[in-house]
Amino acid sequence: MWTKMTVAMVIVAIGFQAAFLAVTEIVAQEPTPAISAEMAAELQGLSSRDFKTREKACQQLAARKLEAIEPLTRLANDGTSEESIRAVEVLRRIYRQGNNDIHEAIETALESLTRSDNSNVVARAESAMEETAPIRHARAITSFKALGGIVRFDEEQEQPIAEGEYRPIKYAMINHNWKGGDEGLKHLRRIEDFRAQTEIRGPVLYVTPKCPVSKEAMADVQVQLPMLAILKRGPACLGISPADRNSLFIQRVETGSAADRAGLRPGDCITKFNGFDVPDFDTLVDKIGEKLPGDKVPVEFVRGNTEHTVTVELRSW
Repeated sequence: MWTKMTVAMVIVAIGFQAAFLAVTEIVAQEPTPAISAEMAAELQGLSSRDFKTREKACQQLAARKLEAIEPLTRLANDGTSEESIRAVEVLRRIYRQGNNDIHEAIETALESLTRSDNSNVVARAESAMEETAPIRHARAITSFKALGGIVRFDEEQEQPIAEGEYRPIKYAMINHNWKGGDEGLKHLRRIEDFRAQTEIRGPVLYVTPKCPVSKEAMADVQVQLPMLAILKRGPACLGISPADRNSLFIQRVETGSAADRAGLRPGDCITKFNGFDVPDFDTLVDKIGEKLPGDKVPVEFVRGNTEHTVTVELRSW
């Protein structure tokens, strides 16, 4: 039988456990940053029926710049339809007059809104992202390259680039020099070439061994950018593009590449690499992947009706 003291101890223990769980739940909740009374009034002004009041609130919030981005993002997601529309509009205004830090903060905010459970919020955020695309695209390429990423543009683009269009990207690469980790991959999602949903596969992302990104992060990129082909490559590069993947007729030789320095030209057909037959481009890629930058290998090819052999010193990407 339980004594009165035993019962009392059990009750106290239960009380301590309940209190602990309550405190744990409070700590686990992410606190909402406090805002000033003035900003709270401005946010409330966005829902005013009076146009002048709404416009004044928009101007005041836009003038706050970085300080207003997080509260506006919360209002865009959680507020009424009218509040959401106006909050996103203020974010647009701040973006247009912002600097690099502001652009980064608002791009991140809009991306978070595209993951909202509210389809109307998602549509507003996507519309704002479309408006900010030219700046976001240019910033993403600059940031990606600053973190050690490589971007190569399509030099064979024959048509002039129209206003509002982008210089086509042939491929991007991340290798052992990548300093962005998993977080830096967000810049890929902001490059318009990779975001485009077209009927043909878009540009390629090459990833070399020892690239410091997780498999999970790369899998997320593939889900978010389904038209982006993510291919593994070795650290060494020959610097050619084939006419198609089933042959080794060279369509293009990159200026300054290992192939260029060795004298390979468009129209040549590679037959052997380092003594091994290479019937198709994928086989050649595998053989190059076994080598390192600086390795010298014999390459046999046919030019016209004549067979040739050159020694190629492989280079890094």
